[in-house]
Parts: sequence; structure tokens; C-alpha cells
Amino acid sequence: MKTTLLLVLIFIAQNLMGQAEVTISGLKPEEFKPVVLKVLSYNNYNVTNCATNIETDWKEYTVNMVFKYRAKLSFTYLDGSVKISILYKQAWVDPGQWGDATIPSKKADEKMVNSLADAIKKIIADPAAMSRIVTAGGAAPETGGTSSGSVSTSSVSLTTAAQGVTKGTPHKPSTANAKELRFYADGDYVFHEGYCALKKNDLWGFIDTLGNVVIDFKYFSWQGLTAPYFSSGIALVSVKEGTANVPKYLDKKGQELFKTIKLVGGTQFESGIALFGKGNSSYTAAFSFVNKQGQPIVGAVPNTTSFGVKLLPFHEGVAMFHDGKTSSVGFINTQAKWAIQPGKYNDAGEFSEGLAPVQNKTNWYWGYINTKGEEKIAFDYKTKPGNFSEGLAAVKNSAEDVGYIDQTGKTVIPFNFNGYQKNGDFKNGHAVVYRNNKGYEIIDKAGNTVKKLNSTVVKVQKNGWITWYWDLGTGYDMTWGILSPEGNEILAPGYFKYIGEFSNGVAWAEADIDEKPVKGFINKNFDFIVIQQTE
Repeated sequence: MKTTLLLVLIFIAQNLMGQAEVTISGLKPEEFKPVVLKVLSYNNYNVTNCATNIETDWKEYTVNMVFKYRAKLSFTYLDGSVKISILYKQAWVDPGQWGDATIPSKKADEKMVNSLADAIKKIIADPAAMSRIVTAGGAAPETGGTSSGSVSTSSVSLTTAAQGVTKGTPHKPSTANAKELRFYADGDYVFHEGYCALKKNDLWGFIDTLGNVVIDFKYFSWQGLTAPYFSSGIALVSVKEGTANVPKYLDKKGQELFKTIKLVGGTQFESGIALFGKGNSSYTAAFSFVNKQGQPIVGAVPNTTSFGVKLLPFHEGVAMFHDGKTSSVGFINTQAKWAIQPGKYNDAGEFSEGLAPVQNKTNWYWGYINTKGEEKIAFDYKTKPGNFSEGLAAVKNSAEDVGYIDQTGKTVIPFNFNGYQKNGDFKNGHAVVYRNNKGYEIIDKAGNTVKKLNSTVVKVQKNGWITWYWDLGTGYDMTWGILSPEGNEILAPGYFKYIGEFSNGVAWAEADIDEKPVKGFINKNFDFIVIQQTE
């Protein structure tokens, strides 16, 4: 406990020191996005938003080979200057758990931000390289070096770079039936169980998929940086009571649950169970498992972690859970009992198709176990391997290249790919992969290239849809399109500056319609159903 409190105090002190940011001058408006996207691509950053500013997905890094952190970065352009700053930061509190309230070290943050700034400055100082990058719209060249911030000496014509992707007639999104609401725009909005939490005036409320406000804007987020969401029909929020931040649970009618239970901490409900924290403060609370009625679960595993305790979503009936007593992880079932005992593994992923990646405590290598806890694939991987999908999983070899194995551990698709986080799961017999200097492409289960995507920004949604930027040769004006898992065009680029994750048939989107920016939620016909009211 003393160690935990010391870490908390260290993180708070670092927070008071300020967040790292740097400003670079010398970029023209048409150079901003191609150059930044080029640098991010070479450094294996995933981009989540590129509508006006550029925002990255979480990037993990370590300090002194001990503390593990992750951050989201923002690149903002104004009057010839680019400001690189950290949007969000989190720290690894316990295995499998990121602490929303903790702050990574300022020195490590500055190192990360300055390395990207230096790469951008190299390009600014090389007019020939700048010209090639702007012409290609930030896409990776066909040949050349792969070092951080480096630029290939070969040029790419638009005709060559755009092969494999055809651009059909864009769909102009309609706003005729959209409801107008006042709220804060955020590309991370996602629906859960038919509801989505929106933020207005620093308070959270919920809307349904028709855009109706079903729970008013009067709550804070208990999860810190994470938006509240419904799971098992219950949402975890918080309110201020005096100077204290107190957790509250709501049903879908907005009614408060468990009013007679005095809580100082809690987790989101997952598959009908949660952890309630009782005591004098959230840092010293005693957490125990409860059911949806708030009643203690008889025979549940004892929770031996206090600070930063989390309950992860269940997959195939089990969820990873950290055991503080053994400083290891196991898996619990939906009755909060051990399905796989802790003791042997330092970290783990989620189960998929009967197997889960786990990290041993002997040499910190990764292998796979089944739902009985039996080790099925040898611990041969230094880097956390991927989940199985359609019988295959992406793994990394000792040379840091990526290939795919089957459920016996046999290599089925050779290690021909790079950028580990950029290689996706299989859907309908196809997956998106990444090759250094060649970019993204779609392959089949034999490893054959089906289509080159030739875009610096590619994301695969949970339903298998591929969202990508039509960014080649268009410079500053880039728009989203959507492909099927096989590479067939579902939505032609032309209007959308950003499209988020589809859930419950709805996704956050940003578009330019008749030279007017529109932000809100779209349906699967790509028409707006909710619009952010700006005036």
C-alpha cells in the first residue's frame, strides 16, 4: 500500500509539472497533413482522426525499463506552425489495467514529442523530400529506408500509387431528418447497448440511436478520461458530494441504483457482475464482487488489489483478472470464480476461438492457453501475439516481422509484414496488413495480395469494414471511404472527414456538406441522424 500511495504522489507531482508540447514552424497548409502522416507512418503510430487536426491512437512507451505508459497525441496547424501535444496520458497500474487518473513522467513525454518534431524538421529542411511527400499525400514510397523520420529517394507518381483502389461516386450525406443537439464533439463517441454518452458543459448525459436525450447531462465520468457506457443494462457515472467524487450506477431510465449502499469505488458491470468498493476513500477501499442486485456473490474470488482495480469485458465466458496476492493474472467466470487459477502468468489477452495469449513469469515470453488453462502453443513470442480470427492469429518473430499462425502454432502465412499493430484480424477470409515502404493492403488466407490500399490512414472496424483516407495527390483535402473486408467499395470518398466505429448501426462522423462542416452521428446509409448544434 505504501508503494502504491508513493506512486500516486509521484504521478500527481508530475502532472503539476505540465504536459509536453512543442511547436514547429515552416510548413505550408498543403504540407501539414502529408508530412505529419508520413512521420507517423514511419514511427508506427495509428491515426484515429484527421478531419482538421491529426490525432493518434494510444502509443505505448516505457520509462527506465520499469514503468509502462501510453499516450494519444495531437497535431494542430495554425499560421504556418504545427503544435505537437499530448491529448491523453495513462499509466499501467496493474497487469491488464490502465490507470485513467495517473500521469506519465514529463521527461518521457518530452522525448516522445521531440522525436516526432525532429523527424518533421528533417523533412522541412529537405525541399526535394518535401515535394515527393506532398505529391504522394503522405503515403509511404514504394522503396527506400524505414528509419524514423527518413524519406525515400524514389518518387511515386499518382498513377502508380493509386493502383488497386477505385473511387466511385461519393454519397452526399443528408441532414434532412437529423436532430440538432448542443454537445461537445468527440471522435471517440461509441454506442453501447443502444445508448451513447455525450458531454456538454463538462457533464455527461446519454442519447439513444434516434438522437433522443434519454438521460440528462448532469454526471461526471468515474473512469476519468473514459466516457461512461452501458453494460449489462447499467452505467457507472459519478457525482460531486461536497469535495468528494462519488460513484453512482444508473439504469436505462436514468434511475439511480443501490442507493442504500455507501460506495467509494466501483467498476463497470460486465456480464452481470461488478466490484463494489467500500471504506473511507477510493485509494484504501476494500473491493468485492456483487451481482446486478448489488448483493455479494457467495464464493467469489477475493479481490486483493485496491488501487486501480478494474473488471475487464468477458470473452467466451471468462475475463482476465489480476490477483494481487500472487502478482499474477488468472481468468474468472461470470460467477466471479476462478476458471483458470492465477500464479503462472504475468499478463494475458482475451479469449478468441478457444485460445488466449498469455505471458509467463519465467522469461516474460508469450504463448497460448485454452479455456481449461492448458498450454496449447509454445511460449516463443517476445511481443504479445494477436487474437485468433477464422483460425489464424498475427504474431511477431525474433526479427520483428509479422506473420500468421494457425491454432497448432504452425506458420501459415510467412513473416512478410511489419508494423505489428497495423496487421488485423481475418474477416470473410481477408485481413488488412502493412508492409514497410509499401503501405496497407488486403490479403487472403493464403497470404496473397488482393488489393493495395495505398493510404496512410487505414482502420478496420469490428464489423470488418475498412475505413481509409483518399489522400494520394489531394494534399490538404482528404476524405474517408469505406471498403468491405474483401475490398469492395461501400462508401466512396468525397464528403466525410472522419468516420468512427459503427455500433448499434450508428457511428460518429464529420463531413463537409456544401462547404459547411457538419459533425454528429450517421446511420449505415451514411446520412446524419444527429448534428452538433454550434450556435
